[in-house]
Amino acid sequence: MKKLVERELGTLTFAASQTSTLQLPRDFSYDKISLLLLANLTRAMTTPAGAARDLSGSQLISRIEVRRNGREVLKSIDFETLMRLNNIRNGAPQLRLLAGSAAAHAWDTGNANQTGIAFVLAAVLDFGMWNSVRRNDTLLDSTARGNVSTLDLVITWGTGAATMTNLYTGTVTVNSASVAISSSEYIDIDSADDKYTPYADNKEYGIRKVLTAANPKELIDLGVGNFFRSFVLRTKADQLNVNTILNNITLRSGTDVIAMRSGAGLRATNKIECSVEIFPDGYYLIELCKDGHLAKMLNTTNMSSLTLELDVAVPGTENIIEVFPVEVVGAVKRVA
Repeated sequence: MKKLVERELGTLTFAASQTSTLQLPRDFSYDKISLLLLANLTRAMTTPAGAARDLSGSQLISRIEVRRNGREVLKSIDFETLMRLNNIRNGAPQLRLLAGSAAAHAWDTGNANQTGIAFVLAAVLDFGMWNSVRRNDTLLDSTARGNVSTLDLVITWGTGAATMTNLYTGTVTVNSASVAISSSEYIDIDSADDKYTPYADNKEYGIRKVLTAANPKELIDLGVGNFFRSFVLRTKADQLNVNTILNNITLRSGTDVIAMRSGAGLRATNKIECSVEIFPDGYYLIELCKDGHLAKMLNTTNMSSLTLELDVAVPGTENIIEVFPVEVVGAVKRVA
């Protein structure tokens, strides 16, 4: 039997280009950690140039990490991508609305002078598996029973300038910014019909590749040895999310083709299956467990290789593809 506990864990204050660490309690099994970013920004420029980046206020947090036992990284992702993944996985509306005001929306969609604009941005790190028949197959047991001696949330802060592309010729001042952190956790209470068994780890991280030229067979090697729930690809040209880089996507292991889709076709499918009215620009989802049964995850324990083969264009000066796998590690006997 499990009893849900929700609590506020603390607040970290913005420090440009620095890191801040919150030691997480090690009492229960984490289902999710929620982050609420409150920021106030001022933008000034001399001549019109550049543009705001996607979910611009989110760029104040360049990296979120959850580290277990000092060095083991369970989550490593930027705040913008985390917000978009929440959007895709939960069928949420466009997240610009979370900015909290028409002025904040105007900041996101332009480059004009703005003074004292408030942003309210939220995102969730899931340790339980979303859209799963049994979400609690992949909780994070933070107790000694889960062999956890330390557990830390590490925030790497960005800068005010990071809210805009490099072409922006003005200045951005961070008047104030902080992130409030809360959690949803389960107390495991052993009973005859629900005995404790170890949970699998739901790991998320990013793989980044800079494209130097158009290529019909750009390769990105993925790790093998564990189970994969899904892969999200994000494409950027000159720091803006675009849909003009990926022409075709193939996921293969040697000669065994697991997925082969056109970029446009995959995005159309994603929009329908994720129930998102406007699928975010630059994002592509390869989902391997569409019915919520984690037994259908991609098992790579007996594979020698796993590769994304991409047909890519280079519409900008700087063109980047990032891949965000969802990797399930350990305790596979519990996954069903």
